[in-house]
Amino acid sequence: MISRDKIKILYDRYLDLIDLEIREFGVKPTEVRHLIGRLGEFFCALETNGTLAHTANQHGFDVVSSAGRRISVKTTAQITGFVPISASTLNRADDVMILQFFEGTLEIVYYGEISKATEVARFYKNVGKYELDLSKARKLA
Repeated sequence: MISRDKIKILYDRYLDLIDLEIREFGVKPTEVRHLIGRLGEFFCALETNGTLAHTANQHGFDVVSSAGRRISVKTTAQITGFVPISASTLNRADDVMILQFFEGTLEIVYYGEISKATEVARFYKNVGKYELDLSKARKLA
């Protein structure tokens, strides 16, 4: 298990790396989504005084809060649009934390029960995914 201090160090380093990618290479934040995704997981663990899931890229959830709640973390740099939520792993997460990366910071768009998020999301049966509009997620908060 990674300590809170190490998660904070990783958070700061990822934030620096994202800033460097954007400044030096001129990429848009949406082009470094893999880095932003991991940054969101660190942020969630710090916010909930939790721990990272035991396995990287584990299906269903990314963080376990100090209260034992399993949290799926969705981080985006999009201003509008949606985040996908897989129907096949819904039973593995209690909550979802949706974060938006904007101008070098993360903002919580929604943090709460995953079932409330999927109730207002579109469901595409053929691919087994929900799409939750960021605007609808904001209204849930």
